[in-house]
Amino acid sequence: MPLPAGPLVGTCGFGYPEWRGRFYPPELGPGEWLGFYARVFEAVELDGTFYRPPERAQVAVWADSLPDRFAVAAKVPRAITHEARLEGEPAAGMLRAFARALDPFGDRLLAVVLQLPPSLDAGEGRDRLARLLGTRPKGLPVVVEVRHRSWDRPWLPELLEAAGAGLVLADRPGEDPWPTPPGPVGYLRLLGDRRATPVIGRPVRDRSADLDRWAGLLAPGGTGSSGQPATAFANNRFEGAAFDTAAALRRRLGQPTPDPRELWPEPPLPGLEP
Repeated sequence: MPLPAGPLVGTCGFGYPEWRGRFYPPELGPGEWLGFYARVFEAVELDGTFYRPPERAQVAVWADSLPDRFAVAAKVPRAITHEARLEGEPAAGMLRAFARALDPFGDRLLAVVLQLPPSLDAGEGRDRLARLLGTRPKGLPVVVEVRHRSWDRPWLPELLEAAGAGLVLADRPGEDPWPTPPGPVGYLRLLGDRRATPVIGRPVRDRSADLDRWAGLLAPGGTGSSGQPATAFANNRFEGAAFDTAAALRRRLGQPTPDPRELWPEPPLPGLEP
């Protein structure tokens, strides 16, 4: 089953208790949250996989709650990026294990997100990244987010293209988005600042002008330079409530999004409560 047509828009993570009563129905258990989420959005970026690699059995449970046409991205565990720092067989072995755990997603796997630590500069990481991408499991889709300015060089898109990997463009607080992709925006992360957005689960900032700009860059064609659907994921800190940000961006792209409250179960009539 092919991935949904792009641009795809979703959120960074879905399992936030603060969303209960605003996005999720108050009575819905956490085990049912992803299935409900998939009734509103067509894509999600799994953030928790960065902190703890999932068991294959857990991934199978997630996969069973999703429709066939849905896109899942998953952040690569920090044990690979921040602890092993992409180096050698330890990193390659953990990436193979991570890919096996994600197998139940099947064709719904959009990409794994290799987010490099800010302390990993290109001098240390360039060859390691090339080797890790070259030895990754066949067919594993990868996008790479670099966070040290030494990576912002013309050779980076060339390295990724040669390895069949994509480039992440991140809207981070306090800086212009970089590195600039050589072609259409393929994978966008809308990130925020904890200091400016101390509360999550409700909107506390207005980033309308930024969303207008990103919608204009995402809209043409609907695919990134890698040929995968163009994708954008918002986190809670961008405006305060990632689901509101994602819905607002979808509206700008001409993609109406259901109001989650309209999907909540109808309350029982008075006198008919169980």
